[in-house]
Amino acid sequence: MTNGLSPLWTVEQAAEHWGVSASRARGILSTRHIRRVGGYPADDVKAVTLRQGARTDLAAPEESHKRSASALTVADTAAAIRTAGDEPTQLRIFFEFIRGADEVGMAALDLIVAEPVLTGDERFDALMAAAAEFLAARFGCPGPLWTVAVDRFLDRAWWISDLPSARAFAMVWTPAPFRRRGIYLDRHDLSSDGVCVMPDPVFDKSELRTAFTMLAAKLERIGVVGQVHVVGGAAMLLAYESRVSTRDVDALFSPDGPMLDAIHQVADEMGWPRTWLNNQASSYVSRTPGEGSPVFDHPFLHVAATPAEHLLAMKVLAARSVRDGDDITLLLDRLRITAVAGVWEIVERYFPGQPISNRSKFLVEDLLCQRD
Repeated sequence: MTNGLSPLWTVEQAAEHWGVSASRARGILSTRHIRRVGGYPADDVKAVTLRQGARTDLAAPEESHKRSASALTVADTAAAIRTAGDEPTQLRIFFEFIRGADEVGMAALDLIVAEPVLTGDERFDALMAAAAEFLAARFGCPGPLWTVAVDRFLDRAWWISDLPSARAFAMVWTPAPFRRRGIYLDRHDLSSDGVCVMPDPVFDKSELRTAFTMLAAKLERIGVVGQVHVVGGAAMLLAYESRVSTRDVDALFSPDGPMLDAIHQVADEMGWPRTWLNNQASSYVSRTPGEGSPVFDHPFLHVAATPAEHLLAMKVLAARSVRDGDDITLLLDRLRITAVAGVWEIVERYFPGQPISNRSKFLVEDLLCQRD
């Protein structure tokens, strides 16, 4: 408890104190129930003792430049959006940029300097400018000059989500840089989920299977049987075919030491970041996630995706209408759920006693109504 005299720290100060990323610091603050009152009480932050162990999210100073270099710049993002084939993919690219910028902290200012190309869609041209101004304002800086060009503003409103509840929240919670450009996007969809952002490259299903095969061979040579429980975007890719690639290969795995050594060897051979398969998931999954369908099976490596029910519960609690709405709809269809009571039963099973926000309630009701 704080005595009321403790100075208030920002997320970035807490992250620096713990030696972790800003995204990870937000997760720690949430799970330790350290409440924000214009900032986080420094005494409460200092009282937290982290188990270092075999962590993969430590923000060593010498790694900060590498992580900044691996995050998408606004120019990279616009170029990728320009060549993407559909709006959902374009939005996924945009949110990957936001997550990468969140991960690198103040180095995000370097990501927005160069003016991006026009995407061919005036909505996304305005979205890039809004995001750059939003990130600059986070650190008390003005947006780059390119963000105030006439072609970076819309003359009609763009509601990024069509769901009634999402529009209601966006009306209230759209950040000013987006609102003044005619873009309505709930601030909640711009928040990180606490998961470490995967730098380039992205992984498709075949690349992940190749990596798992290499990992299994290395474990076989040392006589260790590895177990991997995949969650998040990788689970949606490997088991539920909801996307063509993922940057987030988040998992629970064991045994820690031999697995980490083998994972790093695969990364070095493939030219990938050493966090291509990481154990960040332990901070936000259910304590009893269950055993899902196998997605890779080898005598020395068993990889299973988390059950659809567990994924549904996590995404419903996150309640990000734009980022997770399609995945929630797919999981509702797969589980043949047609009533809200079925959703709340699953949430209670995996996260007993977890309060369900109005965002979650309204989002689920909207998505089920869309299917009627």
